[in-house]
Amino acid sequence: MKKLFLFLFSISIFISCNKDTSASEVLLNEKLTLLEIVNSTPNEATWVSRTQMKSRNGESMGYGVILNPNSTKLVVFLDGGGACFNGLTCSQNPDSYSKEDFLKGIVSNKSLLINRSSNENQFKDWNLVFVPYATGDVHSGTNSSGNVPNNGPKNQSMVGFNNFTIVLEDLKGYFDSNGTITELVFMGSSAGGYGVLSNTFQLTDILAKNIPTTVIVDAAPVFMDKSILSPCLFDIWNSDSLWNINSAYPKDLDETVQSDYEFDIQKLYEYLSLKLPNVNFGLLSYYGDTVIRSFYSFGQNDCTYPPTSSISSNNFKIGLLDLKTTVLDDLKNWKVFYANGTGHSFLSDENYDQTVNDTKLNNWILQLRQGRAKNLTE
Repeated sequence: MKKLFLFLFSISIFISCNKDTSASEVLLNEKLTLLEIVNSTPNEATWVSRTQMKSRNGESMGYGVILNPNSTKLVVFLDGGGACFNGLTCSQNPDSYSKEDFLKGIVSNKSLLINRSSNENQFKDWNLVFVPYATGDVHSGTNSSGNVPNNGPKNQSMVGFNNFTIVLEDLKGYFDSNGTITELVFMGSSAGGYGVLSNTFQLTDILAKNIPTTVIVDAAPVFMDKSILSPCLFDIWNSDSLWNINSAYPKDLDETVQSDYEFDIQKLYEYLSLKLPNVNFGLLSYYGDTVIRSFYSFGQNDCTYPPTSSISSNNFKIGLLDLKTTVLDDLKNWKVFYANGTGHSFLSDENYDQTVNDTKLNNWILQLRQGRAKNLTE
């Protein structure tokens, strides 16, 4: 059983580029600004070192950029890579991320998002920011000394939310001095998808007020069904001694949402819709996503550890449809793209040609940006 769950938690790092893309080997120091980067290495993959950004093991990290001096459009991507909330999950979750990891990854992966030579890539000429993931907290933590239960590591730097604040402040400084942003797309897969959900409000507060914005949550559903998101699992994820997500939630969360929810994390769909009515939101999921089912399985049987049973594909599909009908259908700026299969993330695909009801994902994303996407379910 343990080997099964270790296998289910193997998640590949998302970030890719075609093989012709050059990666900058410029030595960066802490004072190097994005404006200096775009002047010295325009349209090249470049690592931005930031001492204050911390990996789970306490080491400093940074983020990656491809900056186009001729573009006023920006896509920000949050990377995935599992989560760290017990000994098993932490063993499959990266606890550090370096410049070498970024430069190696940007050459090897084949996602359409990073393929700057493909005419199918609607973001090929945009400014791109890649935020790596090595905090174990789905980019949502604010705890610099997290202690992980069930044989997990102690004194972990789980500060993904704080790390993203640093990225946003850099971007604000760059665009304030180098022109405006005319369109923004904020997306992430798996852990990055959950990070998008919890970080959208700080992104708009710092960077994207009154800017046409699209938000895409890939392979990261938050369920309303308590048979999937169980109270004991929520208590683990919500623990102040682990990720301390409560400090990342907007202070007006409770006074803004109008419907009743069991857990705070479930309120984010409605909160974002009401606070950002002009933003277009999209949720992507496979009905039988093996990886996300395995994470939710840790909440089964009163959070028996390690799990002895898994969320079935059928129950996962029922939960996704329940989320759509009970919450998202009432929020006019949320749309879903639900596909058959047990695959995981959509945005790691090299073509974005996954199809639901004769509509390819690449076209659906364009429609979402334009505010004319429809709910697509199989």
